[in-house]
Amino acid sequence: MKGLAKPSAAAVISRRSPIPASPLAVLPTLCAFLLLVGCGGEVAEQQAEQVGDQVVKVTGELQSANSAFFGPPAIPDVWNYTIAFMAPDGEPVEAGLPVLRFDTQDLMTRLRDKGNALNEKQKELDKARIVAREVIADTELAVQEAEADLDKARLKADIPERLLAARDYRENQLLLQRAEMQLALRREELIRERAIQATEITILEREVAVLAGDVERFKGSIGRMTLTAPRPGVVIHVRDRRNNKMAVGDNVWGGRRVIEFPDLSRLEAHIEIPERESARVRQGQAVRFTLDAAPDKVFIGEITALASVIHTRSTNQPDKVFDATVRLVNPDPELMRPGMNINAEILLDTPLEVAGR
Repeated sequence: MKGLAKPSAAAVISRRSPIPASPLAVLPTLCAFLLLVGCGGEVAEQQAEQVGDQVVKVTGELQSANSAFFGPPAIPDVWNYTIAFMAPDGEPVEAGLPVLRFDTQDLMTRLRDKGNALNEKQKELDKARIVAREVIADTELAVQEAEADLDKARLKADIPERLLAARDYRENQLLLQRAEMQLALRREELIRERAIQATEITILEREVAVLAGDVERFKGSIGRMTLTAPRPGVVIHVRDRRNNKMAVGDNVWGGRRVIEFPDLSRLEAHIEIPERESARVRQGQAVRFTLDAAPDKVFIGEITALASVIHTRSTNQPDKVFDATVRLVNPDPELMRPGMNINAEILLDTPLEVAGR
């Protein structure tokens, strides 16, 4: 053993405890690892953005493709109407029951005034008829008296001239002429009086007819102020420009829609799409939406029409949007009602068949 050299202490230490590498030596590896992690995060974010870009989130509401709308009836000289009664919003009604009524106080006042005027004019007509009969009767009596005077004058005038003095004969002839003139005058007076009385009565009769027509018109107008359901269905209160539903006491102008009576078998969705999405949205794209009233249930639809006009969302929301109509693939008539708000997603690249699965 004397021939073997004894290892040095430094060599022993080198084999048993290797010296750690310098920190600068691991720096490139660490940088490469961090770069890889950062790139992976960017890729994930890009993938998320791409997924988000495949849908357009919009809002809208359900509507019926076939609805009957009720509003103020067209009544002459009436432009502003006050709602006096409305059937409860969203409640079913039977055919023939009232669904909308407008205040009739002004019409009732006019009807009362016209009725009073009609009564007065009718009394005036009745009096004129009595006066006409009396006047005509007096004139006919005058004609009869003139005829009697003419008969007497003829009898005297027929006495031969040789039996009378010349003066008496001439006087009888003059009396005959006078009697004939008086009879002709009385007959003319009778004809004229009949025409005058008939004209006065005709005028009064026409005035009575006009007033009677006004009374009937006001009665009909009062009846038309109450509107009834044409068939069994559901009543929907229409919203105004401020998105507030019509209510009892509101004043509306003629021609304004107040109540909607929809056909629940033909429901569709109307959505508002931001103007910036107009290049990506087209007909035939699938739409997935939920109701505010039932957020857990998902419905599917298809865009069937796109409006060509851009408008502001509302007076309080000036952002520009355009409308689209969505056909419902899986409607629920028991749950859905026109006017219900929806939250929708337009599936830009997803076929309708896939969206419905």
